[in-house]
Amino acid sequence: MAIAVVVLGAGCTFPSGSRVVNRRQVGQLQHIEYGTVQQVSPVVVEGERGQIGLVGGGLSGSAAAGGVGQGVGRDLARAGGAVVGAVAGQAVEEAATRKAAAELTIKLENGSVVVVTQESPPTFAVGDRVGVASGAGGARVLVP
Repeated sequence: MAIAVVVLGAGCTFPSGSRVVNRRQVGQLQHIEYGTVQQVSPVVVEGERGQIGLVGGGLSGSAAAGGVGQGVGRDLARAGGAVVGAVAGQAVEEAATRKAAAELTIKLENGSVVVVTQESPPTFAVGDRVGVASGAGGARVLVP
């Protein structure tokens, strides 16, 4: 029981009072330009399809189909159940890991227009003055 708690806890993230940054941003030089938000469109960032859904769904599907048939028929039912379960498990994982985001159209002070999509928050509104930090790790919109 204690092992299960440790394994499940290792995959969890704990809330933080500080802003959480992507690991790729650490030590990366970023250039900042300033501009004004022209448009904000809500979007959804697709979720992840990883091993958790694949393996969990496959095992569940195999177990669910284990009581069907006898002999070779049972083995075929388990194999089919594992495939269907794996596909369904990945679909569930993808849906569960989707995140709300905003697509921001920003007119920079130099006259060019850029579009940056980032997870929410912070939330921005049309007319807000913002900074756009860009570099090797991508771009993000900041409150100046």
